[in-house]
Amino acid sequence: MDNIAVTHIYSWQGVPDNLTQLFLREFADNGARNIVLTPAWALRLIQEPPFCSTLKKWLKKFGLSIFECHGLWGPGYDLNTPDRPRRRAMIEEHKLCMEYAAEFGGKTCTVHVGQYYRGMESPVEEALEQLIPAAEKTGIILALENGMDPGCAPNALLRYLTKFTSPNFGCCFDTGHANVMYPAPGKKAELYSPYFDKIWEGNIIQESDPIGKLAPHLVTAHLHDNDGYSDAHMLPGSGSIEWDKWLPALKGCPHLVSFQNETNAAGHQISIRKLCETIDALVKRA
Repeated sequence: MDNIAVTHIYSWQGVPDNLTQLFLREFADNGARNIVLTPAWALRLIQEPPFCSTLKKWLKKFGLSIFECHGLWGPGYDLNTPDRPRRRAMIEEHKLCMEYAAEFGGKTCTVHVGQYYRGMESPVEEALEQLIPAAEKTGIILALENGMDPGCAPNALLRYLTKFTSPNFGCCFDTGHANVMYPAPGKKAELYSPYFDKIWEGNIIQESDPIGKLAPHLVTAHLHDNDGYSDAHMLPGSGSIEWDKWLPALKGCPHLVSFQNETNAAGHQISIRKLCETIDALVKRA
């Protein structure tokens, strides 16, 4: 598929507005055309109504577009949030995220199921029952992201993806998360951090065909790398992901509309030029 968009996520939280504009110019000058509406920006849109017009001016100034949104995530924002009063607000805020994404012309909105606990499936389904109709109303595709614990492994996500059938509901494939759970040759379970043994209750289950299992539902993908044991969000090519195998498989997914660069550029001190060049070369070679 040659019509898959390339988009860029950047850590805007804590970046002053004048530097934000400088970084946006750097993205534009290095060939980027699409930026992801991040949680930091989504929160500003919800909490600071004037920011909507400000962001539109910035994007127009530098010839950039919002192609998709990474929705709010973490405690209080994940779909399995157990606190019922908070759940009501969480669902409404996700709806607002999708509405803002649509306002900017976005196509997808990625959300997290949340950290695993027993019985989490019912709260997730309850949230999806309300969020999928909202996605259909806005035209946004709501996408569940695969993770590294039992509640968001491919088999767990398929529970929701097969129960709720809608063209506005799908999956975001996170390459870094999948690589951590991938049984690469020579990989040793004892090298995982103690967190993994705890969350999997001593029985870590790896997934040898994550793309194949999720392929019919994939609408977007996060591109970043790691060593197979930790979610480091490294630049593609600097870790252990088999890109020559995974990228063609992702391109073959029938509903994929975008690749999202989710490298932690600020954390790894990677220039925007290097970021754009690496992602462009990666996508073109596969």
